[in-house]
Amino acid sequence: MVPRKPLLVVVFLTVFAAIVFVARYGVQDGRPYLKKVDDLIHTTVGSKPKGKDPKLEAKPCMEHLGWLEPYQFTYPIQYVSRDIQTTPSANGERPQLTVIDEPLFDKFITVDLTQSQTIKIEKCLPPLTLEVPHGTIGPVDASNMVFGLQTTMKRLKDTVKHLERWLPHTNARLYAMVIESEELAADDADMAALEKEFKSRGMDVTIVHPVRPIDSFAQRYFSLVNVMYEHANDKTEWVVCIDDDTFFPSMFDLLEMLKKQDHTKPKYIGSLSEDWWAVNHYGLMGFGGAGILLSVPMAKIIDDHTDECKENLRTTAGDISVMDCVYRFSPTKLTHIPALHQVDMHGDLAGFYESGREILSLHHWKEGSAAGYKLEMEKMHLVADICDSCFLQRWQFPNEIILSNGFSIAQYPEGHITGKKPGGVLGTGVGGQVDKINLEEMEHTWGDDINVLHSLAPVRDKMPDEFKLGYKLLDSMVVDSDVENGKTRDVVRQIYFKEEPEGVKDTVMVLNWHAGPPAPGIASEFAGAMGEASPPHPPETMEPSGATEDAKPPTEAEAGISSSG
Repeated sequence: MVPRKPLLVVVFLTVFAAIVFVARYGVQDGRPYLKKVDDLIHTTVGSKPKGKDPKLEAKPCMEHLGWLEPYQFTYPIQYVSRDIQTTPSANGERPQLTVIDEPLFDKFITVDLTQSQTIKIEKCLPPLTLEVPHGTIGPVDASNMVFGLQTTMKRLKDTVKHLERWLPHTNARLYAMVIESEELAADDADMAALEKEFKSRGMDVTIVHPVRPIDSFAQRYFSLVNVMYEHANDKTEWVVCIDDDTFFPSMFDLLEMLKKQDHTKPKYIGSLSEDWWAVNHYGLMGFGGAGILLSVPMAKIIDDHTDECKENLRTTAGDISVMDCVYRFSPTKLTHIPALHQVDMHGDLAGFYESGREILSLHHWKEGSAAGYKLEMEKMHLVADICDSCFLQRWQFPNEIILSNGFSIAQYPEGHITGKKPGGVLGTGVGGQVDKINLEEMEHTWGDDINVLHSLAPVRDKMPDEFKLGYKLLDSMVVDSDVENGKTRDVVRQIYFKEEPEGVKDTVMVLNWHAGPPAPGIASEFAGAMGEASPPHPPETMEPSGATEDAKPPTEAEAGISSSG
C-alpha cells in the first residue's frame, strides 16, 4: 500500500504553488497574466519622501472625457490618468534615470464614451511631484548664433512647425537656402510668403536662393558658411550648419555646452555618426544632421578659401566638403560632442529614445528619412514647455514601469529591473532570481547590425515585444487647468496609447504636466513664460460636447483635470 503522507504533501505543495502563482500574476480571461500598471508596489532609491502613503491619500474625483472623442477609440477602453507637478533640482542636473518609490498610476477604470463622457473615479491619487533639471524657461538669448540649412521649398514648408519648437523668440537667425527642385528655382513670391509666415511665428528666418544657380547639393551646403559669415554681426560667435530635420530639444542646454568652448579661436564642433562604418569610410568629421558648429574665426578660414574648397569637392556630401576645408587649411580638429546625434540607425529606434541619455540634437526622425522611423517631434517635445530639459527624461516607478517623457511608458517583466522576483520561491522571500536589466545600457531595438561601440555602447539585446509592454505617445496638447481663475495654457497633456489584441480593451494613459517654480537663477536670467511664444497648435477649448453659447466655462473636472472632492 502506498504511503499516504508523501502523497498529501505533494498535493498540498501543488495547490499552494498554484495559489501563489495566481496571487502573484493574476488571472485575466481565464489565463495568467503579468500584472500591469494598476499594481501598487513601493520601492525607494535615494531620499524617501516623508508623510503618508500616497495611496492612502487618494480621494474620489470626476473627469470629463469628451475631449477623447476625436481619437475615435474602440470603446470600451482601459483608462488611467495622473497629474504631474514638476520641481527643479537643486543642481540643475539631469540623471539618466530617477527612481521613484510611489506608483505612477492607480487602477485602470473602464471608459465608454458611448454611455457617458463624465466618469467618477473612486480613488484619484494626488499630483505626483517629479524633479526636473529646471522649470519653465522662457526664450533664451541665442543672438550669438546664426543657423543655415539648404532644402527644397516643400520640405521647408513642412519644417515650420518643427523649427517653431526651438527657434522662436531666441534672437537667433536662420538662413534657408532653397530650390524648388534640382531643375527648377524657387519662386520669389512663395519665398517671400513663407518668410513672412516664419516671422509671424517669432522666427528670424531669411530665405535665399543658392549663391549660384549651377551649384550642386554639396556646393550649396558649403556656401551656407559663406552666407552666414557674410551676415555675422558683432554678437555672432557661432555659425551652425544643420539639415532640415535637425532638432535641438533645448536651446538652453545647447548654449550651456557652447559656453564651455572658446569662440575666439577656430573651433569645429560636431558629432560622429553612430555607425562606425560611416566614420571609418568618411572620416573623423562632424556629420551634418547632428549639427556642425563653427566659431566665427573658423568660418572666416573657410570663407577665405572658398574657391579652393568649393571647386574641388571629392564627394557629393556637404558635410564632407566642410571637413575637407577645415583640415586642409587649419590645424583644427573636430571637437566631438557625443550628445549631438546624427541618428544613423535604421528601423525601430525605441531603445535610443528610451535610453535617458543626454540629447543636444536629433536627426532622421521625419517621414521619409534614412532611418525609416517617423516621429511627430512637435508633439513629443511639447512637454518641454513645462520643464525644458525634461524631454525624454526617464523615471522608474514600482512594478517595473519606466516613463521616457514624451516617447513612451514601458513595463518590463516582473523582477527584471530589480533582479529579484517578488516573493521568491513559493512566496517564501528566498531565491527567485531573474535576469536583471541594466538600464544604463541602451536597448538594441534598431534593425542594423552595426558597430556602435564608439557611440551608443553599452547596449543590451532587445527584449521581445511579448514581454515588454510599450505604451507610445499618441498625442499631446496645451490645455487650461482653471479658466475661471485665470489659469490658462498652463498644462501639457500627454496621451499614451496601446492597441491591444482583439477581445482585450485598448489602453489609454494620460499625464497632465504642471509647471513648478523655475530653478533659482534661471528666472532672472531668462524672461518669458509658457504661452508667450507662438504655440504649435491652439489650446484645447475644454468645452464639454453639446455645450451651448450660453454655457458656463468648464470646471476643472469638466476640463479633464483631476480634482479631489
